[in-house]
Amino acid sequence: MARLGIDIGTTSVKCSYIRSRSMSSLVSHSKQVHGATVISDGKHEQSASLILKALYQAIEDLSADNDEGFLDVETVSLCCQMHGIVFWNSIDDASNLITWQDQRCDEQFIAELGSKCTMQPDIHTGYGCATLSWLEKHDRDTLKRYKHCGTIADLIVYDMCGLNESVISDHNAQSWGFFDEKTHSWSDETLVKANITFKLPKVLRFGSKVGNIVNDKYRIKLGARVNIPIGDLQGSVYSVLGNKSGRVFNYGTASQLVYSIRDEDDNQVLPHSVRRTLYTEDFNLLTAASLNGGNAINLIYDQLFHDKGIDYDNLMNEAYSKRNTTLTVDPVFLGERHDTRKFGSFSNIQLNNFTIGDIAAATFRGIINNLISMMEHFRGDQSAPLYAVGIADREIMQYYLREVIGEFILHEQEVTAAYGAILFDIDNEIP
Repeated sequence: MARLGIDIGTTSVKCSYIRSRSMSSLVSHSKQVHGATVISDGKHEQSASLILKALYQAIEDLSADNDEGFLDVETVSLCCQMHGIVFWNSIDDASNLITWQDQRCDEQFIAELGSKCTMQPDIHTGYGCATLSWLEKHDRDTLKRYKHCGTIADLIVYDMCGLNESVISDHNAQSWGFFDEKTHSWSDETLVKANITFKLPKVLRFGSKVGNIVNDKYRIKLGARVNIPIGDLQGSVYSVLGNKSGRVFNYGTASQLVYSIRDEDDNQVLPHSVRRTLYTEDFNLLTAASLNGGNAINLIYDQLFHDKGIDYDNLMNEAYSKRNTTLTVDPVFLGERHDTRKFGSFSNIQLNNFTIGDIAAATFRGIINNLISMMEHFRGDQSAPLYAVGIADREIMQYYLREVIGEFILHEQEVTAAYGAILFDIDNEIP
């Protein structure tokens, strides 16, 4: 049974098209960089229309060889960048996506929000409910313009299926904050205390059917089933672990070190830097989710080396040649959710260790060391297999991962989250 997987990421849209479960049946995949980011005064937003344009192109690339230019699939599975929020009346009348990297909720605002919402204290800038509370206080005019809100993928399925209301998975609802994990619903008491009056999406259990394709502009066979979008973290992890225990190092725009553990074993007191995340019926994810990953390397490249005529591949080669550098970089250039006062630094700078290669190598090593420090005293089952995602073409990152954490299984498929969304729905689909 043919299936389509879609991953709406921070930098690109990726699609996977399969005819059966095995990875060998991955018929084709496509990727479109959307270039949708708009940044100003600490606000990190993305153009919804540019993301949609990239999606249309990614699907068209897959459908070009199919009959009449339409993808003949039975089911569409989606995942997307988590935490962010977009508002809309229709697909053609939508706000910018306010992303997980948004910084408009300063430390004082988050502290005040946390003090009022003691029942649900896990709230950070860039989380949907924090952003919504900020808009309720500072920009009511924007909220008055729109009827619906959701993740960027929720906007897409709203249009795909011709829905009358917005819906969101429990995965993505939890990523917004103010979500009651016991009842799998919004914490109404907390929303009142946060002065949130805008109507939130209806929460559906992961694996639920949203509707069927009714809009032919997506070049997908009309009538195909569409499932509720899950988080890109869950999609990435599922592509390598499935429904079992294990560890995953995930490297993308940001980076994560993830432990999948059985629900009945999930009774630990976690450091503030580790988050418990919904996954499947049997397992939860314990995640050190850093805001810093590939974006840290990109910042180093763009700010220091791009204008010097150094291409990205050469930077990687220079980094590997200096993998034993004595330079230390703490690359938390975006700060971290659990410690908003901490930012990046360079240390142990010497006359002979401040070359292009040294800086790049130390930044890669710092990304991994930062995740280890976020785990603090929690180490989980160190005998569980460790899978590495997103570093198949990063030899320097493979070197440091092996040096800092230990041996790992390299996952070489690029479209992991889109493919993982398909596998997730196959195993967790609610009829």
